[in-house]
Amino acid sequence: MKSRERVNLDFKNIKLLNYHIVKHFTYMIFFISILTLGMIYPFLKGDFDHLAIPISTIIQVFGLVGLSFVPIGILWMAIPKYRFGFAMAAIIVSFFITLILALFATLSVGKSFGIVILFIWIIIATLLLPQIKKLKITTGNKFDFFPLYLIGVPVITLILQLILAKPLTELSRNRTIENANRFIRDIEEFKTLRGAYPLTLQAQNKDYFPDVVGVEKYFYAPHRKGYNLYFEQPRFLLDRFGTREWVVFNPLDENSVYSHTSWLLPTEQEEAIQGWYASGNTGHKHWKYFFFD
Repeated sequence: MKSRERVNLDFKNIKLLNYHIVKHFTYMIFFISILTLGMIYPFLKGDFDHLAIPISTIIQVFGLVGLSFVPIGILWMAIPKYRFGFAMAAIIVSFFITLILALFATLSVGKSFGIVILFIWIIIATLLLPQIKKLKITTGNKFDFFPLYLIGVPVITLILQLILAKPLTELSRNRTIENANRFIRDIEEFKTLRGAYPLTLQAQNKDYFPDVVGVEKYFYAPHRKGYNLYFEQPRFLLDRFGTREWVVFNPLDENSVYSHTSWLLPTEQEEAIQGWYASGNTGHKHWKYFFFD
């Protein structure tokens, strides 16, 4: 009887362990999916969203600075008897990570967004602290799932960032270029009817939409005998770190874009020096990209 009870108890323990494994991996997959969706949001088809790029950037920064959680998670799994100390270390590290995320939030949107990030951390830390206190009385080598989050979430977020950067950037750039075709046809029709390109197309309402969440609008500027039609392409954080990309159409292949307004005024500045450090063809006729640091 005792042997049968022991077998039943072991079976229940295995069943319970499997349940917790499935539950936590489901939680992790869900959490990573939410982070991934926020990260790629600016590159998807849709109306422009002012918060898309800031949110994506903050998630990408987390994937990078969140790697500081990994050593804690590994040590926690290797020496589980110090779980409480490792949990407190993770909370302390998370505070400094949050300060970095709040800084990026403030720089990209404003102080209010940075405060929101700090407030979210306070809520999460308040909810976690009672659970962490329970670890103080937990003894033995009981398997903890929390270290898996510390290791898996930032690592997978970073890996996805590196994998998705190039294809999603090209996909969104190509979509924005293709959606400019009607705008270009209307500009060319104007020239056919009037004999010259428009002097300006600045207006209160935009009637031509990039249809990419992270691209606000097309800009138009006359240039010599032609014109430049251009937009700013969203980029991933680690894809040429610190780079801003502008994509420019010019019917005469005299594509240009400037980093300073004063360079558009009569100065001694040579036009060849426009502020970009690299440029290239997009694969679309008359379209080029320019990289600014």
